[in-house]
Amino acid sequence: MATLIYSMCGEGRGHATRVQTVVEMLVPQHRFILLAARDAYEYLYDCYQGNPMVSVRRLPGLFFAYRNHKVDYTRSAINAAPYLAKLNAMVRYVVGMMEREEPALAITDFEPILPRAARKVGIPWISLDHQHFLSVSSFQSMPVSFRWRGWFLRSTIPLFYSGQVGEAVSSFFHLPPRPGTEAIPRIGVLLRNGIINAGSYPRPSQGHILVYIRRHAPDSLWHALQASGRSAIVYGLGEKPMQGNIEFRAVSDQGFVRDLATCDCLVSTAGNQLVGEAFYLQKPVLAIPEPGNFEQQLNAWLVAQSRGGWSTTFSQLTPHLLQQFLFALPSLRAVLATLDVAGNAAAKAFIEDHLPLHAGIEQQPFESTSLWGYASPRAIAS
Repeated sequence: MATLIYSMCGEGRGHATRVQTVVEMLVPQHRFILLAARDAYEYLYDCYQGNPMVSVRRLPGLFFAYRNHKVDYTRSAINAAPYLAKLNAMVRYVVGMMEREEPALAITDFEPILPRAARKVGIPWISLDHQHFLSVSSFQSMPVSFRWRGWFLRSTIPLFYSGQVGEAVSSFFHLPPRPGTEAIPRIGVLLRNGIINAGSYPRPSQGHILVYIRRHAPDSLWHALQASGRSAIVYGLGEKPMQGNIEFRAVSDQGFVRDLATCDCLVSTAGNQLVGEAFYLQKPVLAIPEPGNFEQQLNAWLVAQSRGGWSTTFSQLTPHLLQQFLFALPSLRAVLATLDVAGNAAAKAFIEDHLPLHAGIEQQPFESTSLWGYASPRAIAS
């Protein structure tokens, strides 16, 4: 049994569910220390509280700032200043943790603290994320308006970390490889057990429209849903009174999986993980990227390129467009039936290939009294 230490970025649950899938595949053969911030920390803590094979610990993170319901990159950079000022202290904190726990391998999902700490301790580390999609993909087929932003963001990725002993990129759809990156594994989306098991749920003859929107949606979305004549279930905005045919539900992982499995289609912001889960369950996606969020704009374009869904913007969304999307569902499902978006087996093989064969043989499950013993110090908590 080896100890693996695994860090992730992100304020939503996409990174956390990807990490959850890895844990499900490798426990109880190995034990995990998970380092996460905000929603990802809360979600994983709830999942693994009391599990002797998994210790979830809080780590500060970098997050987008929003202004007028749009990603504000300038404000995001300004808000990152306190994080960067504490970076060395955070690295020292993780170095101490690694010296105590003696992990055999470190894994990062686009999080910069753990790689720096692993380098200081001399522990091998690997990268498994979606963000390196920009590093390994050819931009030749992209719209010209995407290419210059892609080139710029590609140049910033090494600022997070470099020097990993292995790298794999997870995505629901891949572009041809950039020259020189052909050997880097390109795998599908990592699917937790709840999603895989949901494939056996009975499918109604006509299901609801499932909607996932974070923070805010303009009136155009509600007008289109009300005009569709179909029942709609909305997650991401909290529980609210019904608005005609639109029901707003509180956060519930099991409830969301059930509603995804039994829906006719998904109308959602363009997160890689959620799109991949919908595609696996053969649910066509109408992808609406968050305004100003280039990663989501690129993902929405990839949804259209896959031919398993459509992409639009809030300003372009009309009742007529949504109705046309609903008419197209049978042809979109036919395409999804031919796509293989599951990356679990490839991810498991990738991690196991980088595990030292001799490492961690004497490791034991975490003691219950020390499961949550290394809370992040107040000086570096987010």
